[in-house]
Formats: sequence, structure tokens, C-alpha cells
Amino acid sequence: MISCIGVVSFLIPFHFEGSTNILVGILTTLVKRLLSPVSKAVVLLLIAVSAGGSLYDFVCAKTKKEVPEWVHRRFGVSGVYLASKIFTLVMVFLCDFRLLPEHIITASQDMVDLGGTLLALAIALSFLLSFLTDGGLMEFFGEITRPFVRPMFRVPSDASLDLIASWVGASNAAVLLSAEKFRKGYYTKREAAIVMCNFSLVSIPFCMVVAEAAKVEAYFLPMYLLLCVLGIFLAVILPRIYPLNRLEDVYVAKRPGRGESEEKNLFKRAVASGCDAAEDFSLTKVWKTGINTMASILLNLMPIGIGWGILGMLAVNYTPIFRWISWPMGWILNLLGVESAFAVAPATLVGFIDMYIPALLVTGIASVRTRFIIAALSLIQIIYITEVGAVILQENLGVDLKRLAVIFIERTLIALPVIVLVSGWIV
Repeated sequence: MISCIGVVSFLIPFHFEGSTNILVGILTTLVKRLLSPVSKAVVLLLIAVSAGGSLYDFVCAKTKKEVPEWVHRRFGVSGVYLASKIFTLVMVFLCDFRLLPEHIITASQDMVDLGGTLLALAIALSFLLSFLTDGGLMEFFGEITRPFVRPMFRVPSDASLDLIASWVGASNAAVLLSAEKFRKGYYTKREAAIVMCNFSLVSIPFCMVVAEAAKVEAYFLPMYLLLCVLGIFLAVILPRIYPLNRLEDVYVAKRPGRGESEEKNLFKRAVASGCDAAEDFSLTKVWKTGINTMASILLNLMPIGIGWGILGMLAVNYTPIFRWISWPMGWILNLLGVESAFAVAPATLVGFIDMYIPALLVTGIASVRTRFIIAALSLIQIIYITEVGAVILQENLGVDLKRLAVIFIERTLIALPVIVLVSGWIV
């Protein structure tokens, strides 16, 4: 029953106001409409609170002053992310008072509008997500997929539950979980890199944010199904080619008792695993998880994403850099028959910085199919320097910035023709 609520909320389409959408998408639309008179003010307030809280936590850490645990949990970030939050705060308030050039103000306003969407989305889904992730469904499928994990993805079969959790959870949380397991000896360098670079998929709620930003939310369900199938396809191919196949199969720590499960009765074991997880489910857990999810989106994801989004939009729209380096992608898009190929070509590469930016760059494109292609591509690329990429670079897996860029390009070039082909049937 618990998992059924999650499935109905996130995976079952409903007819609403002349289009098809999932329940969480419908709730987001209604909440956004309700909050529209105050959403901008709330977004600015949240950015200020986020920057102020993170600055306070950072200063306390430097001066050895004790800080409440809940403050550090909510606001603790690295120096780079603190700088991103402060930059966002300064930019949005200067733009709000119209103290900067008009093109910067426009970029800021677009990102603050996205913040309003994130606000509505966080409210609509935060307390429903637990019904999908904590009701035993992930544990069930984690056990069911065990026999296929090693031959398909070249990682230990006991990683199956991690792969499922990474797939439906937040990408930053998933990659941090994988990094922690690597440090504890669960994975070799090669295995950790495979998991991080292939299974830290953008979470369901964030996929909805990108779909909303690209104005293709009506096609969210088929888009997400496409991402799942294509993600598995990429996860089969990439571990077998450079650079992932060249990484060392060495552990940085030893974990006693690590091995493959030889238990029989797979389906019974999967049902038991799912039931055990469901027994731990409670409304208190839903409340705590919902608050944490909402805080993560509104106090970390939103301020950092807005700041990087402003920079990315300015770099793409007002400098020639991305137009130069994306010309080959424009040629490929044109060859594949994508409308406005060279106009949207920069959006195929700027996702290396952050997943938000590509969708924002195509909002003015008339072709729904083109917007769908760019939105789906930006979500399947996974390697975002602002999130997943930063963690991978810190873990000494043998994946430097150059190899990370190669993996990003490989995912882009392999996925793009498939997305273009399937988009013709969906849109």
C-alpha cells in the first residue's frame, strides 16, 4: 500500500487541464499558482537565509567556535559552494534593485523564476517521495536485479541496492554514498567510478524541474522512462570502454566478509527484503525525510543552481566561447534533423557545468521536440562539475578533469542519436 501511493504519485499519468501529467506535477502546478504573488519574495528570502547560515557555519568552523548540529547539517558546505551562495545573493539583490546591466538582470530574473518552480516542487513532493523510496520497493528491485548486476555493469552484485537507491535518489546524495562505500572498501577504484559516473542519475523531482524549465512537463513520464532505459544502456557500454575500463581494480581499505550472495529463492528474498523495509516505514520518518528533502532543495540546491545558472547563461548568450566549441555538436544535431540545431548546440555542452542551464537556454525555442531533446540529454549526461563531478575529482579514483570530460562527451554522443530517434515518437 505504501509503495502504491509512491507509484501513483510519481509514475501514473493523469489528465489535467487539457494535458497529461503525473500527480506530483499537477500538485506542483497548483502550488506554484497559489504562491505566485509571493514566490519571488520567498525565493529571495531563502537565498539570503541560505547564504547567511552557510557563512555563519563556515566562520564558526574556522574560529573553532561550536555551532549547533542542526545548523551544520542544514547549512554546512564547502568553500566553493559558500562562494556560490554569496555570489547568488549579491547578484539577485543587485538585479532586483536594477543596479546591473539589463542582460544580467534578465538572466537573474529567469533563474529566480526557476527558483519559484523549485519552491513549488519542494512543497509538492518532499513528503510524497518517501512513499516511493522507503516503502520497500527499492529493496525489492535491488534483490531482483542482483543476478544481473555484475555481468551487465561490471560491479559487485551486492551493489544492486546502491544502484537502485542512486537511481531514484538525489544525484549528489548518491555520489556521496558511493564515495563513502569506496573509502570503506566496498568498491575498487574502477567499481566506484562506474557507479558514480553511471548511476548518480538526477532524482525524479529534479527531472521534473528540468522538464518544467524546458516547458516539456507534459511529456515527463515518457521522458523519464526513456532516461531509465537509456541510462541502463549507457551503464552497460561505458564500463567497457576508455577511460573507465583503464582504471585500477584496487581497494583503498579492506572490508571483511565482502562477497557475493549465493542464497536461493530470489523472489522470496526480494519480497522479504521489501517487507522488512516497509515495516520500518512510519509517518514520523515521512516527516523527517520530507523536511530534509525540502531543506536540501531550498537551502542548497536552489541558491547554488541559481548562481551557476546566471553565470552559464551569460557565458552562452554573451560570449562566443560555447558557440565556438559547440560547432561540431551543431553539425551533428543538424545531421540528425533537429530544428534550430546550431542555436541549441551550446546547450549540449554547457551541461558539463550544471544540469539546469541547458533547459533554460532553450525556453525560447519554438520546437517542442527540440526542447524535449535538450532536456532529456541534459539529464542523462550526469557528469555535472557543480555536483557529481566535484565529488569524483576529490576521491582519487584515477578520474581527472580530462577523463571526466571524456566520459561526459561519450555519454552525450551515444545518447543523443537515441534521444532524437525516440523523441519523434513521443513528441
